[in-house]
Amino acid sequence: MATSIGLLAQQLSSGNPWWRGSEWAARDPDLSEVAQAPLRYESECLSALEPGNLYILRGPRRVGKTVAVKQTIRRLLNEGIRPARIVRVAVDGWEAKELRTLVQNATIPVLHEGETRYWFIDEVSAVTGDWAQQLKWLRDNDEQFRKDTVVLTGSNARALTEASGVLAGRRGRGSRLDRILLPLGFRTFATIILKGEVPPASNLPIGGLRSREARDRYEDAIPWLDQLTRVWEQYLLYGGFPRAVSALLEGEPVPASFVDDLFDVVSADVFKNSQLPAVTEMALLERLWQSIASPANLTSIGEDIRASNQVVARHVDYLRDAFLLWACPQRDDDEWLPRPKAQSKLYAIDPLVARLPHLRNAARADVDPTALAEMQIGMALRRRILLDRPNASNDDFLFYARTPARKEIDFVSLDLGTVAIEGKYTDRGTWKSEAATVKASKWDGILVTRNVLDTTDDETAWAIPAGILAFHVDV
Repeated sequence: MATSIGLLAQQLSSGNPWWRGSEWAARDPDLSEVAQAPLRYESECLSALEPGNLYILRGPRRVGKTVAVKQTIRRLLNEGIRPARIVRVAVDGWEAKELRTLVQNATIPVLHEGETRYWFIDEVSAVTGDWAQQLKWLRDNDEQFRKDTVVLTGSNARALTEASGVLAGRRGRGSRLDRILLPLGFRTFATIILKGEVPPASNLPIGGLRSREARDRYEDAIPWLDQLTRVWEQYLLYGGFPRAVSALLEGEPVPASFVDDLFDVVSADVFKNSQLPAVTEMALLERLWQSIASPANLTSIGEDIRASNQVVARHVDYLRDAFLLWACPQRDDDEWLPRPKAQSKLYAIDPLVARLPHLRNAARADVDPTALAEMQIGMALRRRILLDRPNASNDDFLFYARTPARKEIDFVSLDLGTVAIEGKYTDRGTWKSEAATVKASKWDGILVTRNVLDTTDDETAWAIPAGILAFHVDV
C-alpha cells in the first residue's frame, strides 16, 4: 500500500491506464497474454452489472479473476462508459482503514454532474483488519460511494461470507450480487477443445436428468460419444484452469511453471499459517486426495502423516477457505441437512489441485481416474447449482447418502429432485450389478459410466457416460 496520498495518486494513475487513452488494452500484460494464448475464452462472471450495486466475486487464485475484471472494464468502455468513471485498484496487503482513504481522499479524475463510478477492488479479502466494516461505513456515510457500482474480488471464502453479512442492506437490490469464478466447466472445456464440434443442445434442467427430454438428449449425443469420452479423460488430467487448457490446445503437458504457481499458492498463501514443513504439507495433500471417493477420516489421515487430527482439520479449513477444496456432507436421514457428526467427503476444486503432489514429485501417488471422475461429476453438479442458486455460500446443497445397508450413494440434492447419481466409471456390461446400491434406494438412479449408455428401463438405474452427462449438466 502507498504510504502517502501522493504515492497513492501515482499508483492509481499507473494502474488505470484507460484514463490516458484507448490503446491501454493492447499494452496491458494480462490482456496481452490472454490475446496471445491459444485459449479464446472470456468469462461471463461479471456480466450485466447493474448500476449502484455492490458485487462480490469469489474464486481461487490463478483462476483469472483479475483478467475477468480487466475484460469487464474493456467491455464497459466499449459500451460508452467514460474512462474517468472507472477505478481499479489491487489492495493485497492494505490495512482496512486505507480503503476509506482510497474512496474519500485519493486524487482521481473528477466526475461530471450526475455521474457515478465503477470501483473494482481486487483481492479485498487479503486486506488486514475489518475491511468490511470500512466499506459498510462508506456505503452508509459517503453519498457518492453509496450510489457507485462496486465490485469486490477475493480468494478467501470465510472472509467474503462474513463480509456479505456485514454489508447486508448496503449492496443494492440487483440480481446475482454474489458471483463466482471457478475453473472451466466441462461443457466449455469440450466446446473449446473440440472447436465447437459438440452436440447442438442446451443444458438440461438440473432437476430433470431422468426426464423424457433427458433420455432424448443422451441418445442424440451418441454420435459424439467417442469425442466426449476422449475429451473427458483429457479434462481429468488437465482440469479447467486457463493456463492448463491453453497447454492442451498446444499439445503440451501441463506447464511445470503453472504447477509451481499452484504449489506457491498452496504453500505460501493458503498454508501461510501452517507451521508444517513443506514436505509434510505435500504429504498431507497426497493423503487427503487419496481419500477423495470416501468419507474423510481426519484422524487416520493425521496418523499417516504423523500429525494430529486438529492439524489436519485446520489445513482442510485453509483449503476450503481458499476455494481449493469443497465438502460433500452426508445427508441427514429425514432432512436436506448435514448429518450431525458424520464425516464429509472432501473433493478438490480441480484435477490439477488433486494431482498437485504427484505433478510436483512423480514419486508421490497420482489420483485414480475413477476418483477424479466422481470428483468432476460432483463439480459439474456443484457449478450448475451455484449458477442456478447464486447466493449459495456453503456446501449444504449437495450431499452423499447412506442406504439402510450402509452403502454410499455419491450425490443427492434437493435441486436434483428424485434423482441420485452414483459414479462407477465402468465400461463393462456388468454395470447393472454396480448400480445395485442406487437401485435399492428411494431415488431414481443414474450410474455414471466411462462409455456405457443405457436408458431403456424406467424401473431401474440409467447408465450415462460421464462425458455426455457432464456436457448436459455443466457450464
